[in-house]
Amino acid sequence: MQNDKTYGELLEKLADGAREVVFDYDCADTVMKDFARIMDEHPELFWLTGSCKYGKSVRGSEVRVTLIPEIMIDDDELKLRRRKFDHAVERFAILCRGESEFETVFKIHEAIIDKTEYNFASANALASGVRNDEAAVRGMSAYACLVDGNAVCSGYAKAFQTVAAKLGIRAGRVQGIKLDGGGPHEWNIVTVDGEPYHLDVTWDDPVFANGVQGFRTYDFFCVTTEEILRTHGIDPKSNAPLCTATASNFFVKRGYCLDRYDFAKAEAVIRAQLSNDTVYLKFPDKGALAAASEDLLKKLRIFEIPEVRANYNSLQTSTTANGTLAVRFVKK
Repeated sequence: MQNDKTYGELLEKLADGAREVVFDYDCADTVMKDFARIMDEHPELFWLTGSCKYGKSVRGSEVRVTLIPEIMIDDDELKLRRRKFDHAVERFAILCRGESEFETVFKIHEAIIDKTEYNFASANALASGVRNDEAAVRGMSAYACLVDGNAVCSGYAKAFQTVAAKLGIRAGRVQGIKLDGGGPHEWNIVTVDGEPYHLDVTWDDPVFANGVQGFRTYDFFCVTTEEILRTHGIDPKSNAPLCTATASNFFVKRGYCLDRYDFAKAEAVIRAQLSNDTVYLKFPDKGALAAASEDLLKKLRIFEIPEVRANYNSLQTSTTANGTLAVRFVKK
């Protein structure tokens, strides 16, 4: 198919760092769609901003289509950054390879959060319409996340997609909005053991967690479409699949879910996690979460658990709108 031919040629040239791609046949109807597809599928081409110009010229029976991608750095800088980026991807791949798809996805999630700070300066500049500042635009790239260590949501999502692909995990990206503010947002779709899930690394970063600073959440780790729609709006153009599986959800996989609040059941889940830095309980709704907070925290029944009473005298807590209670114990 000519469309596949155009896609392949365009991808090859762009991957080589071409600043102009010329086709000697008429692909004007498809070349922009192919460029958009490449931007969706190949975040490793981090130097491409996503903008481009194209034109078509006809001379007799000869047709020429030219596409000029926007690249905001010179060739020497591009070569330097490509070396840094390739090295960073290799390091992440070595660090994140797990014994199962779930563990690999989990390790990528953790490594990106450990490496990356959310770039508020870039986010603010982009939100105000700035598109001619290379540093601000770079915040949307996988490079910003994996090399610079600071990025906006697009950078987190592209970094996850890049490392996942390196490790044989299928992952794409979803464009949408934040329901609490209406601003644009981007996150991932990842396939684990044959099932698609939504995964938002940015919103699991402690910078976005409610409560005590530094709490890492897993509210958006392999969640269903129903769950993600509580806080996110999905752009229909993203063609995101319907996600209904729960087996690889963080809380389900780790055994931290309770269908209702019950002290004995909560105690068992808490005791199983006491060797961790943070203890998590996940409830199906705000009512169950409120009941747990009232009984465990306000009434201090959490200190009725012998191991807690013996080793700790205070705690830090965080709750989320998605029904999660996180507790960090402070040693005596």
